[in-house]
Amino acid sequence: MKIVTHKFQKTKEQLCYLVNLVDINGRPLESHVANNKKERRDISEELAEKHKVLTVFHNCGFSIIE
Repeated sequence: MKIVTHKFQKTKEQLCYLVNLVDINGRPLESHVANNKKERRDISEELAEKHKVLTVFHNCGFSIIE
């Protein structure tokens, strides 16, 4: 498992981030919305600790692909 984040256009005016816990095939197992980079980091750290995940990718685009 790993954690992958990417940008997400919540509304026309609001850009946020999705934080996904994904399996080895890249399928999301758990997803959370973060309103800013600090929340993105905090949620990523919580998920990593909870699921004992060592790999976290913060994508700069809108795609879940690493």
